[in-house]
Amino acid sequence: MAFFKKMLASVGIGNIDIDTQFHTEDFIPGELVEGVVIAKGGKVEQKVDKIYFQIMTEYKKPVETDANRDGRTEIRMENETIVIANILLGESLIIEPGETIEIPFEFILPHETPISIGVSPIWVRTGLDIDNAVDPSDRDDIEVQAHPHTVVVFEALEELGFHLHQAENEFYLQRNYHLPFIQKFEFVPNKNGEYHSSVDELELIFYPDEDGVEIILEFDRKTRGFRGFLSDMLDTDESHHRYFFSCEELEEGSSAVADQFRGIFDELLE
Repeated sequence: MAFFKKMLASVGIGNIDIDTQFHTEDFIPGELVEGVVIAKGGKVEQKVDKIYFQIMTEYKKPVETDANRDGRTEIRMENETIVIANILLGESLIIEPGETIEIPFEFILPHETPISIGVSPIWVRTGLDIDNAVDPSDRDDIEVQAHPHTVVVFEALEELGFHLHQAENEFYLQRNYHLPFIQKFEFVPNKNGEYHSSVDELELIFYPDEDGVEIILEFDRKTRGFRGFLSDMLDTDESHHRYFFSCEELEEGSSAVADQFRGIFDELLE
C-alpha cells in the first residue's frame, strides 16, 4: 500500500499541497513583501529539496513568420513569459503525511518589477522541488503599485498637461541589464496643455532604485510644413535622452520636478 501511495504521489495524486498567503497589502518595487507559505502533507512522507518564489510577468516579443508567397517574412508579436527574479525560501524539508507546516517569509520586491498598468499580468509562483514527483506550485496574481519615485514623475507630467495613454511590456535588449524587456509608458498632451501644439507623444522608461530614478525619454514632435515633412521622412522628429532624478530632487515634490521637465522639454523642442 505504501508503495502504491508513493507511486500516486509521483504523478501528483496525494502529493503535497501548498498555499501562499501574503500579509502585504501594497506591492511596491523595492519594498518588503511578507507572508506565509502553508504546506500540507499528502498521503506519504516527502522530502522537499527547495522552496522558492518566482516573480513573473509577460512581454511582447517579435517573432518572424514563415515566408509568404512573395518570399518575404513578416513579424508578429507574441506574449512571452519571463521570470523577473528567483527567490529561495528554504531547503531540505521533510513533510509527513497529513502534516501542515507554515513557512513565514519576507523578501524585497525587485525594483525592475513592472507596474500593474496595461494588459500584462504580474504574479508570484511558489514552487517546491521534490525528487521523483510532480513539483507542487501555487500562482498568486499581484497588483504592483508605482514606486514612490515614479509617482512623483507621474504627478509632474500631469502638472505639465500630459496624461498616460498606454503602458506595455516590450522586448528590448540592453547592455548591462539582465531582463530582455522594458515597460514603456506613452503619454500624450491634453488638448489645453502647454505642449499640445508641439508634442504628439512622450514615451518614458523608468529605472527606479534606492538613489532615485533614471529615465529614458523620447519625444515624438509635431512637425509643420515642408521641413516637417522631411523630418517625418527621415525619422528625425524623435529625440531620445537619458536623465537621472536623485532622491533629494524628487523629495522637493512634483512641482519642482515639473519645472525641471519644463526646462528639459523647452530645450529639446527648440
